[in-house]
Amino acid sequence: MTREDKRILLLEFFREKEERNECFSVVQAAAATGYNTKSIIKYINEKLKGEFIFKSGNNSFTSKGLTKISNDEFIRLMSQSTSSKEITPQERMYQQLIKRSLDAFTLALEVYNRPSLCNRVEAFTILMVNSWELFLKAEILDALGEEKVFYKNGKSISISDALSLRIQNSDPVKRNIDTLISLRDQATHLLIPELQPQLSRLFQANVFNYQERYKNQMGNSPLAGQSVGMLSLVIDGPTPEIGVIQKNYGVLAATEVAKFIQSFEHTNRELNSDKFSINIEYKLALVRNPNKSDLTLSTGEQGQKAIIITQAKDLNDTHPYFTDDAILAINTKQKTHKINRHSFQSIVFKHKIKKNPNSDMYNFTDRARYSEKFIAWVVTNIQEHKSWLQAALDDYNENKKTKKQ
Repeated sequence: MTREDKRILLLEFFREKEERNECFSVVQAAAATGYNTKSIIKYINEKLKGEFIFKSGNNSFTSKGLTKISNDEFIRLMSQSTSSKEITPQERMYQQLIKRSLDAFTLALEVYNRPSLCNRVEAFTILMVNSWELFLKAEILDALGEEKVFYKNGKSISISDALSLRIQNSDPVKRNIDTLISLRDQATHLLIPELQPQLSRLFQANVFNYQERYKNQMGNSPLAGQSVGMLSLVIDGPTPEIGVIQKNYGVLAATEVAKFIQSFEHTNRELNSDKFSINIEYKLALVRNPNKSDLTLSTGEQGQKAIIITQAKDLNDTHPYFTDDAILAINTKQKTHKINRHSFQSIVFKHKIKKNPNSDMYNFTDRARYSEKFIAWVVTNIQEHKSWLQAALDDYNENKKTKKQ
């Protein structure tokens, strides 16, 4: 494991404790990261104490503010040569693009969460497309250099070109962004309140996609320290009646709305992915077996009235394990190979656990959560397949080497 990898493990430990508002000891930090206690004490005292790490009591500390800085910023902070290393113009441009992208993303959510704004759907679309454009250009600048972002005349590439460079055509994330671009450029008449149930599912997927991509690039969540409720954009409702649309907005708008709904539902069925559009499902089950139901229907006995209960799934029940909790649970249930954060992230990467932010093994709404099924799956594979864990480590380490080249 490289020095940078170990420092990122340390940062993830601090972030986890900050998110959970928990104190920690030097011994706990050392056990979670592989550092010895002397190194942890040195880093805290020389680099972090008083700015990000604070004394909380005898032999305990708290972390504040590290959820808001990126992996690169933390590496720079921890570097012994920080004071002598100047930021290059390209690095400064990269940081500015990321900051402007995050500003547009945050503003898009704030605007959409103002019900009093009549044009909030249109404003959200424009701002989110702008946010993606800036972020993808930052990625390209970081990975391929400024010549891939800027033409000789000083103008930059379009968002469509940036998308083609960074995301495959078959990826539902690209199809989602392409739909938003089309809405922004060619279909202002579609951005009407009556289409919100359909558009909000598209928007919610877009927000989750951005959040995941931002975290993969920067290491921290774009909404660190802000209300998780800002992510809740989905509005359930029936398909709009074309006749009503025609009456309120005219024949042209009604025709385009009908085409959009048909195309949207077709693409949604074709991709069948929450990366394109968040699906809204309600499952019914008899009360004898209600575990998989969102709505529970109970039959009355001896002619009594049936009772309908709406039951929302609680993430604390379905996905109760945060990263540290998951590692502890895995190590408790199997003694074959003790895992740390590095090997845990290797498993997650190798088997694309984070590909779906709302699966039966993984959920990312406000932060990464894992289910009992995930724990059991990891334990079983470690115990039954001798090289399973090593294969994950090899893939993960090779991916990191490739990115640095």
